[in-house]
Amino acid sequence: MRVVSADLWEPAPGRVVTWDVRPGPGSVPAPAVPTFNQRNHLLGAAAGEPSVWITAAFDVDGPVDVAALEAAFAELVARHADLRVEAVRGATPTDVGLVRHAATALVWTRHDGPATGSVEETRDHLVAALGRRCAPFGYPAFLPAAISREGRSTVVLGMDHLHTDAWSTAVVVEELAAAYAAYAGRAAAPASGAAVVREVVAPGPVPDPGPSADREPDRGVAADDPRLAAWHGFLHDRGGALPTFPLPLGVPEGARLPQRTVVAPLCDAAVADAVGERARAAGASTSAAVLATLARAVADLGGPEVLETLLPVHTRTDAATRGAVGWHTTTVPLRVDVAGGGRGQVQDTDLAATGKALRAARELAAVPLERVVESLPRPLRFPRVDIFQVSYLDYRRLPGYAAAVRHDAHHVSAATRADDLQLWVSRTADGVAVRARLPRTPEATTTVDALLSGWSDLLRTLADRRGAVARTT
Repeated sequence: MRVVSADLWEPAPGRVVTWDVRPGPGSVPAPAVPTFNQRNHLLGAAAGEPSVWITAAFDVDGPVDVAALEAAFAELVARHADLRVEAVRGATPTDVGLVRHAATALVWTRHDGPATGSVEETRDHLVAALGRRCAPFGYPAFLPAAISREGRSTVVLGMDHLHTDAWSTAVVVEELAAAYAAYAGRAAAPASGAAVVREVVAPGPVPDPGPSADREPDRGVAADDPRLAAWHGFLHDRGGALPTFPLPLGVPEGARLPQRTVVAPLCDAAVADAVGERARAAGASTSAAVLATLARAVADLGGPEVLETLLPVHTRTDAATRGAVGWHTTTVPLRVDVAGGGRGQVQDTDLAATGKALRAARELAAVPLERVVESLPRPLRFPRVDIFQVSYLDYRRLPGYAAAVRHDAHHVSAATRADDLQLWVSRTADGVAVRARLPRTPEATTTVDALLSGWSDLLRTLADRRGAVARTT
């Protein structure tokens, strides 16, 4: 899975096809309850924040069989309840909610779009369509699409964050690719036209694990629960403020600027494997080593030796949620202490401490964020709109990883505005890579470029030291 942003996406040109999905006349949706993440997302959108969408894109052989792809899209939407929720507004800006449509109530309309002539034209066309369609209020907040070519085509499903998370892109690729292959060739495509309308119902019953809201963590966390105390302690030490990146980014007070996206390899597979061995020997994990080297790189550039951040973690705890499309994540606080080493050095003690801190942080995922917020003695402070966070996802362990590799799958995110640094680290068979989202300023560019270079050097140093140990034993 290649993790990029819209400004760096390079879809090859071809004939663009899109679909509308609308509830049929007389359909009555059922009420649904938004999760904490969904509610905050909707409040941001209601206040004018730009749409935040995530797109799964992958390649298939030959020109698109539009009938087969339409049936595959319909089956996916029928299977996953979170793709059938609609955000609705109430009487006030803070009155937001969800309803859920029945799969059998949906009518699909195909639109045959332009034949694009360049990567830039294709990207601009799709990004504009994704921005219009993948906004949370109204239904659908997703865009089924394809770029048809003679040799190899691209299937696209863009989804507002309301419907999805990073893990979900792997599920989408696996299920859509399999369903499309099964449907391809079964029926001739309808004649081309400006709009072709027909109702599609997925063949036979499909499992429905229910929406994200049905699987929220238990809110019954007692006031004296040590996990709640850990959250309170983290926020208390920060004066009630959420974490910000501790190095200068050159953003004026109160400003949000167009984002710059950097996608870069941190290390290849051999280095990543060696880093993992070194980490395990210290009682940690590859993800802990990645976080420890990040913290050391920040410290080497003049930042603190204790890096404070938020870590998105998934809440998929059973087979149903493992294969679900939806927003199944929460956020936990994390401190990474690398004071045990010196400049340019990450010691085994740093790895062990980071591994312990990471395990403790992940235990906090069972505490609902709304329980944290409602139990605070004073409201949270938001020094910036964005929050400094670091995500780590090992795509090799996700459903459909083989399908993602075979179909050259991409996870493409919207490019919007930024006032802080956010990092998404991905582990694949190629090694470890990072996508950085930062404000487009000269100072942020200089800082983050230096950070990524130092981070990569530290990972290689860990791998080299592991090799030296192995050669002497």
